[in-house]
Amino acid sequence: MFEQLSARKGDCLREAAKGYSAKEIGRVLDLSPHTVNNHILETRKMLGSVSRRKAAQLFVEWEARKGGHMLPPYLMTIPERADSGSSASIETQADALVNQEGVEDIFAEEQQPFGVRESLTSLRDIVPIRVAGRQLNDLNGQSTLIVFAILTTLMLFAVGAGISLLLALNGLMGK
Repeated sequence: MFEQLSARKGDCLREAAKGYSAKEIGRVLDLSPHTVNNHILETRKMLGSVSRRKAAQLFVEWEARKGGHMLPPYLMTIPERADSGSSASIETQADALVNQEGVEDIFAEEQQPFGVRESLTSLRDIVPIRVAGRQLNDLNGQSTLIVFAILTTLMLFAVGAGISLLLALNGLMGK
């Protein structure tokens, strides 16, 4: 299903998976926010009206399974010179321990493409990440009125309890 996407739509979804808003994605990809929203909306409709975050997450996971957009690791080399120092072996006892105990898995995990690790995606779902711009209000008019009435009632009880406490303390001090 994702094979049908254009490169631009894939770029938009990849940036959306990082938690960027349409305006930020537009700046990164040199597109208007309206175009970014249209690209993401078309993809969401193709996936069956899933949320923006879920569509982006599905795309990144598909791309990771497919093996696309993964940069190969580059070796950092230092040029050899004749006067660069001793020619003694630089392996230490700590290097030997790392190789023996199988700690290579830590390094292999870091080579995985972005979005595959379950711990990062689950943490993102738990922690609400605030994005730039106006925040959406999930309460409709009736719910807002009910919440306001409940909070007002609780505040009246709190004020009444405070006044009652002050009167009781005043009565104790007056004796």
